[in-house]
Amino acid sequence: MTDAGGGFYSAEDADSAADAAQPTVKSEGAFYIWSAAEIRALLDPQTAEWFFHRYGVSEDGNVANDPHGEFGGRNILYQANEVEDTALHFERPVEEVRAALDSAVQTMLEARAKRVRPHLDDKVLTSWNGLMISAFALGGAALDEPRYAEAARRAAEFLIASAWDAATGVLLRRYRQGESAIPGFLDDYALFTQGLLDLYEAQFDRRHLELAIRLTEQMRERFEDRAVGAFFSTAAGDSSLVLRVKEDYDGAEPSGNSVAILNLLRLAQITNRAEFRESAELAVKAFIPRLANVPAALPQMLAACEFLLGDARQIILVGERGAEDTHALLRELHTRFIPNRILLLVDSAETRGALAAGIPAIEEMHKLDGCAAAYICRDYTCQLPVSKAARLGELVQY
Repeated sequence: MTDAGGGFYSAEDADSAADAAQPTVKSEGAFYIWSAAEIRALLDPQTAEWFFHRYGVSEDGNVANDPHGEFGGRNILYQANEVEDTALHFERPVEEVRAALDSAVQTMLEARAKRVRPHLDDKVLTSWNGLMISAFALGGAALDEPRYAEAARRAAEFLIASAWDAATGVLLRRYRQGESAIPGFLDDYALFTQGLLDLYEAQFDRRHLELAIRLTEQMRERFEDRAVGAFFSTAAGDSSLVLRVKEDYDGAEPSGNSVAILNLLRLAQITNRAEFRESAELAVKAFIPRLANVPAALPQMLAACEFLLGDARQIILVGERGAEDTHALLRELHTRFIPNRILLLVDSAETRGALAAGIPAIEEMHKLDGCAAAYICRDYTCQLPVSKAARLGELVQY
């Protein structure tokens, strides 16, 4: 599902042909599901038993709810038991079981590769990729997993190169096989901006923050209803539209308005620009009837309201990006749930000057006795800095 350049494809069909000789006869999950007999034919008897225990395989199939009758006698593999539990169950050494299962997985993958693959929808959508960037950036930071962090970075750089025109300020909606097209909608601008903000707070490449600000400015120019508040889904000037609407439902995807409001509030804290906060407040006011009558329809907007009404904190780190002492402070922050906060890193004189344009107090923030330091601020009034991760953890609890 990943393009060679780092972007993420849109979808893969659920149905595929179970038999290459009959390509038009398809069934759901055919590429991925297994009968017990198929697995036994590929693995030795002992390894097969271990594999069954580890991945929840049943002789009669493990799909309990099969309304269309497509999974009879088939198994959807899942991690039913840990390797250690499997070894304990069969009273065998863990490393022996782990090695056998690793080999079994490779054997199964090689066998599956000979099946007919489901069709791949290989278009790269900017809005969906924004969500993926957020997920991988946050996951990489929370789990300290470099693979996830790199996936987020590559996807962001892919969109910057293929979907963003810095000269015109236009963000395009989709990319496929070398061609980018369709001016972006509100959700493209909002979700990509959110991804860039999450990526910045995980990896601190200031280019991503600067682009998030630029995209937000363009979003306001193209989609904002300055009179009533909130954002239209489409830009003005499209003669094919009967009317412009404002999305007010957080479903499988959060609405562009909900994400836009939270982006504006985060950027207002970072830049101290009053127009960003005023834009967010006006948008919330536009949705008050909807929030009052059906709050469950807008959970993401409720999160934005919590940020707006809550006690937002500014957390500023001073240290070298990638240095161990900086990393220790970040680990303490990223492993905790700290809502209603922004996170900045001062790692150079140039960055200090850029960030101090929004938060002047940053000019006076420095390391503590040569070590990376963290400043916890409320309404830009800051506590004394700390350099110990444990002490930082204590401060952010309150």
